Amino acid sequence: MSLYDLAIVGAGPGGLHTAKWAAKKGLKVALIEKRKDISKMTRYCSEHIILDENYNGDTIIVEPGKPLNAKGWIDGDSVNTIRSSRWGWELTYKGALCPVRDKYYYSRNLKHHAHYAWPDHRPFAWKYDKAGLLQQILDEVLPLGVEYINETTCYQAIDSPDKVLLKCVKHGKRFAIEAKKLVTADGASAQVAQTLGMNEDRVYFASALTLAVYMSGVKDYSPEQWCGFWGLCYGSNFAPLLGTGPAGHFEWADLILIGHPKQMPWDLYEFFTKKSPVAYMFENAKIEQCHSCMTKAFSPMKKPYKGNVLAIGDAAAFVETQAQGALNCGFWAAEAVAKELEGKPGFEEYTEKWLKTFEFNDDGMMQVTSGYALIPYYTDEQVEYLFSLLDGVTMDGSWSQYQSPRMMWREIHRHDERIKKERPDIWEK
Repeated sequence: MSLYDLAIVGAGPGGLHTAKWAAKKGLKVALIEKRKDISKMTRYCSEHIILDENYNGDTIIVEPGKPLNAKGWIDGDSVNTIRSSRWGWELTYKGALCPVRDKYYYSRNLKHHAHYAWPDHRPFAWKYDKAGLLQQILDEVLPLGVEYINETTCYQAIDSPDKVLLKCVKHGKRFAIEAKKLVTADGASAQVAQTLGMNEDRVYFASALTLAVYMSGVKDYSPEQWCGFWGLCYGSNFAPLLGTGPAGHFEWADLILIGHPKQMPWDLYEFFTKKSPVAYMFENAKIEQCHSCMTKAFSPMKKPYKGNVLAIGDAAAFVETQAQGALNCGFWAAEAVAKELEGKPGFEEYTEKWLKTFEFNDDGMMQVTSGYALIPYYTDEQVEYLFSLLDGVTMDGSWSQYQSPRMMWREIHRHDERIKKERPDIWEK
């Protein structure tokens, strides 16, 4: 049995970037992936590159290779550059891009909403083709000598002092792989980490059932907007979202619905599109495609390594790191593994970056994200009142799930005396 320097489970952005940079350092790498073809999206992802300054410790720069077309987006034959301004890595991405310039969070009265946009209307995110980008990174990785083992599931990892044994299955046939170090980049389910006991100290919050419905013919839809709808009048405690359709079909709307076992996403779809205040938007809409996923929400790993194993990206995160965060994790992981193989504390150095970079590792993170938890703490009428305090206000363009609620509550708190006087019931909350 051949002994690899590094085995990686998962050919998402984190795993691929680890493989690329580890191979560039001369390591013998095996990359294990359960999918047959990573150029096809099989699990839903909103597919955005986020441009917020210092978002999760980095500012991503996107340099489009072509100007916007007449429809307002960049064609699929454009050769674009994606670059980390902090860590220095750079990727070439050939594919379509659609700018996101406005974010709206609506109350039951659509006139009262939170609005985020830059004064010059520059994008704060780009919609892109994630599966296409993954395939392009894989095309860079293979000539570097990485052994790519697809259509393979790693169902158990066994660590020992000098190596890790991976038990795998492909087309019903079981086999094993040995490596000096293992990077597990298998996503939010963190299944490999689970077999090693790395999830034992994590708090499990919930499993979200997510349905994404791509639709044509949605009235008042704009591909440059990201919209959320707050209130039980929209059918759920989890705000339905309306964003940009997939690359190649930016003219479609992407309706994202988050359910749970007692409220399945399709039931929420029926309510939202037929009974909510925005039902009019879907009167002539046509379903073009559907995607889904189940996301398990764990508290993040404060120590994302154990023995010879390092968990990166979503496998160690609170819900997700976004693709750009996973790319950073892969970049750090390659360096960490190379140092570990030299007898240096690479995993400790990785952990220091991990803890300082990602905002969900801040112990106050849950308090900040609860800024979105307007429902059921506030009634629909109370949400409408709070959002009415934002009338005429446009906050800076931001995608961040951490920064946006801070900005929103900062604006609302400018009216503290008014709220105390007019709505003591809300002030008490």
